[in-house]
Amino acid sequence: MKSKGRKTLNTLTRVVCLLAALLTAAANSAAQPAPGQPLTRTAHITYTGTVTALDPTSRLVTTRGNDGVSATWEFPPNVPQAEVDAIRVGQVLTVTYSDAIRLRQKPAGEPIVDSVEPTSRMRTATVTIAAVDVATSTVTFTGRSGRSFTRQVVDPADLALLRTVAVGDRVDVSWSETMEIVTGVVATVQPAAAPMPIVDDPDPDTLRHRLTLSVLFGVDNQFSGKMIEQANGSTTGGVPIRLDETTFDETYGRMGLLKVGVGYRMSPRNEAVLNFVISRSSSEVVDVGTVGTAGTPIYVKFGDYNYWGIEGGQRFYFVQTRFTPFVGYVIGLNRFDDIRGEFVDIPNGFVPGYVAQDGKFFEKSWAFSFGPTAGVLVGVGPIEVMGEVGLRFMGGLSDVDWLVEEGLRDINSESSRWSFPIMLGARVRF
Repeated sequence: MKSKGRKTLNTLTRVVCLLAALLTAAANSAAQPAPGQPLTRTAHITYTGTVTALDPTSRLVTTRGNDGVSATWEFPPNVPQAEVDAIRVGQVLTVTYSDAIRLRQKPAGEPIVDSVEPTSRMRTATVTIAAVDVATSTVTFTGRSGRSFTRQVVDPADLALLRTVAVGDRVDVSWSETMEIVTGVVATVQPAAAPMPIVDDPDPDTLRHRLTLSVLFGVDNQFSGKMIEQANGSTTGGVPIRLDETTFDETYGRMGLLKVGVGYRMSPRNEAVLNFVISRSSSEVVDVGTVGTAGTPIYVKFGDYNYWGIEGGQRFYFVQTRFTPFVGYVIGLNRFDDIRGEFVDIPNGFVPGYVAQDGKFFEKSWAFSFGPTAGVLVGVGPIEVMGEVGLRFMGGLSDVDWLVEEGLRDINSESSRWSFPIMLGARVRF
């Protein structure tokens, strides 16, 4: 690793340590119910409604209650599939269920949650507080479908939370249910609320804060591509010259990479992104070959590897929780500066073409780039910490005339490269 590469990595290490501390704080503050952790259950509730739609395979049923309101909900795991298959559209369905909920206050700017724990089928969703009654330990909230639901809170931690939340606050509610089907029997109690609905309706909140601004910094770890391909030739003066294979990594080490981007959410799970990219890395003196009949070593100090570019693409988000993974892709166009090389202790007369071209090894040029990306967002209040990795192809650089004249036309024929960028940063919503 070159000295400037070490400086880049030292800077990145400090950034990683800072972000790791933020990630730890975020993880400690998440306080989501652990998978499989039991929730305190309420007393049994009886609900009656007419079946208007049924999907036995997905265990989904739509009913119209005595209050005329329709609800779509899912039979919990404790209801046998045979009982679900026996239900018919048009039947009056009476169920007795008990539910268990847990509340968590939602920090401002944190992504909306909509998830199902695979084993216990416990659901977690973001809702809005519509009413709070501390005296009866009940809370009314509005879900994504726009319906309001009133539920009793029995867990001591949630009872304490009821004293701090206000109407309009957003909370994450986790719930699970047990149920017994009593098909065709009319309830003798007062009409009750339907079981908790599935969270599948469009929510206006999910498309708020469409615009995001992000900053990512990291290192571009190239693992293929050659700055110089091995070649033999002779100068226009007849002096033999041999250049050895030299990789970008040997010349520049790990290259610094900065991205400043904007994103626009086209749906809750799909975001279009546009990034401005800057990369720069300095070289050390490297041995690239020999010149002359005596085989005099050629040491070169190359100029900065410097380019800027514009890239666009998409990100596709998985379940939106405090830790939100994503995958995506980017396609870009990049503008490279000239790359010059300064020969060390080599008489200018040995390489006249090099002198005539002002020491250029590569002409300024445009290069195409593309590749897949993957990463994770971590909600920390209004800001999201962001980590991203990728697999990136960068097109080749443009050669110069003097290399052709010296019989070295192919030394940069493999200057395109593949790399594995690792980046950390943050983004904010607007």
